[in-house]
Amino acid sequence: MYLLKLTSVFLLIAWSIGLTAQTPLENDLNTYLEVIAAKKSFSGEVLIAKGDRVIFRRALGKTSIDGTAILKPEVIYRIASITKTFTGTLVAMAEEEDLLAYDDRMGKYIPELAEPIAALTIHQLLTHTSGLPHNEGIENYWAEKSKKEMTVREVISEINKLDLLHAPGAEMKYSSPGYYLLGVLIERVYDKLYQQVLKGKILDPLHMESSGANTPEKLVNAFHLLQEKLVPAPYRNYSMLKGAGDMYATAEDLLKWGRSFFNGRLLGESTLKTVLNNQLPYAYGWFVDADSPLRYYHGGGTWGYSGYLAIYPEEEVSIIILSNVSSLPVKAMGVDIEKMVYGLPFEMPVVQEAIVMKGELLDRYSGTYLSETSEMRLEVKRRGEVLFAQIGGSPAFQIYPKGDHVFFGKKVEVEFTFESSGDQIKGVAAERMGRTFTFKKR
Repeated sequence: MYLLKLTSVFLLIAWSIGLTAQTPLENDLNTYLEVIAAKKSFSGEVLIAKGDRVIFRRALGKTSIDGTAILKPEVIYRIASITKTFTGTLVAMAEEEDLLAYDDRMGKYIPELAEPIAALTIHQLLTHTSGLPHNEGIENYWAEKSKKEMTVREVISEINKLDLLHAPGAEMKYSSPGYYLLGVLIERVYDKLYQQVLKGKILDPLHMESSGANTPEKLVNAFHLLQEKLVPAPYRNYSMLKGAGDMYATAEDLLKWGRSFFNGRLLGESTLKTVLNNQLPYAYGWFVDADSPLRYYHGGGTWGYSGYLAIYPEEEVSIIILSNVSSLPVKAMGVDIEKMVYGLPFEMPVVQEAIVMKGELLDRYSGTYLSETSEMRLEVKRRGEVLFAQIGGSPAFQIYPKGDHVFFGKKVEVEFTFESSGDQIKGVAAERMGRTFTFKKR
């Protein structure tokens, strides 16, 4: 067992004796969320608990484009791929009831599957070692099929067309279509719809009254960040995400869900060890980080929503992040929060300040930049009095002058340092997430 730093020790003592005064941890978390809201447009809810006790909870942000409606706790979010944690457990429950075996071929339960997909085992799908590609492997997925209501027969027909990326069992590659098949498997062995099995076996026993699958009655308004502005989230149909990404929940309900893995409410001890197998990079519905502290986690992202759930069985800690904005770095936020909770080395982010630079001075940075291999293209363009950067086919984003030929992105965490020779710009180094990419001006 690792050693906790002094701040973490204090926190654990506070948890055990019931202190309610504001702690240094709460101050740090509030500061962190306000910075992330300013830098990344975070809007949502964060909940942290030790056992059953909530030690931090805050909702911040808006539920309207004009910013007049303030986000409050206990609204309902889509949780996207966090759904997979539920599907993994439902399959494990079916195995406990002798309705299936992990080494069974999928074709045994879904005879419509064609080879070689029919030969894939339940275990391979659960651990993402089947070789099935992710959603983008399906032809016209984003442009067409992700917006269309699809029957099970139609989705299986699409999956049958997929080529395996590698030999089954050879390596791990994340696949939502694989978990869709597990959702269909659950329907076949119980002879009920996925959402009915989910409700009867997990949601009702845990009193998760605001959670479910498919279409909820009321979701919090959802937004997409486009060129640093929030716009209404695009439409997506969830019929192709059965068991893989079609659930919705509140933060409080996800705490009940995470707690069930600490108190043995749903699974026997042996099955629990199988579902949370820390010898695998991805167990039965959970990513695994076996380093101290041991963490099982899953992120989720879809149009208008970002989510993250992490559980730490050794200390019974839960970290939950739910947002009504697309594509936010919720996993990175979860890791930052983990560091604060456990007293690990952590550097508080800051909101950088931009300097004023006149348009004619911005012109010298405009142009096309190519990486050393010419495989990556960076376009820098002036629009009025501001500068925009675009890498490859990604959306353009504004960059802000910091001084001495250095620019930074606010919503996109990147810093550009331009190389100059006299009045001429020769190239640029882009630093993002600890990696540096160099470009020469064409």
